[in-house]
Amino acid sequence: MAAEQAGVSTQLVRAWERRYGLLEPTRTQSGYRLYSDEDVAVLRGAKTLVDQGRSISEVARLSRAELKRIGSAGRATRSLPLTPSSETFLDLGLKAIADLDGARLESLLLHASGMGAMSSVEVCDRLLMPLLTEIGDRWEKGELDIAAEHFGSGIVRRHLELLVQDESKRNAGAPIVVCACQEGDLHEGGLLAFALHAAVAGWAILYLGANTPVDDLVMAANRSEATAVAVASSQPQSRSGRRQLIEQIASWKGKLPGRAAWAGGRAAMAHAAEFTAAGIQVLADPRELPARRSPVRPTS
Repeated sequence: MAAEQAGVSTQLVRAWERRYGLLEPTRTQSGYRLYSDEDVAVLRGAKTLVDQGRSISEVARLSRAELKRIGSAGRATRSLPLTPSSETFLDLGLKAIADLDGARLESLLLHASGMGAMSSVEVCDRLLMPLLTEIGDRWEKGELDIAAEHFGSGIVRRHLELLVQDESKRNAGAPIVVCACQEGDLHEGGLLAFALHAAVAGWAILYLGANTPVDDLVMAANRSEATAVAVASSQPQSRSGRRQLIEQIASWKGKLPGRAAWAGGRAAMAHAAEFTAAGIQVLADPRELPARRSPVRPTS
């Protein structure tokens, strides 16, 4: 069969076919897929490039002729197991981080994600965010030094950023949500996870990132004619700083009907009553984002 000849799993073939349009097999009258020798060569070429560290979304943009040429140059070698358990992945990933071995960590991420078989939110929720949380926990316990913590967190953050970019490209012209961390907050992991879930839900993402003063958050929301804002509040603030954040977001939200405001992070959870009273919904998890695949942007 095509999957076996190309050295990949049937599940992976289906995922690459369905999500990336890599193949368009013919079908029999009974619905069975028929793959040609050229299809097998295309699969081999795609696998070769993915094994070398290219993302499947990038590979899928290449022509069939180019993939066939790469695949025909030789059979791809079999890869590591595609779906190690989450415990094994975390253990191996943390060891690679402690050793400051980026190539090994990238390879682990590639194969744990099934070389593109997982959806972006599955990669985020099942691999990247658990790894990021574990990095922080190990550092707080003194089991990971600051160099390794920065190193590992940086790689995870870059992967999350790429996932957000890939998903949000599909939403050009959609209503905008502005995403930012509160002033003084440098921890972007949760915000990136939120932005990814929002992009998958159909929102266009305007990502401001870490350490954003609330004045600039509101200014960006006004200039972009955003429908929603989302703020990550992980670090404790003074009461006056928290009140300023809440009041300015609530004021922006109240100026037009249909606007939405969300907050997340440990500090937001600790003061959820204050945020909620101002009409700002506190999300304990990025997956709690209300499903709004076709939100309507209010007109001014």
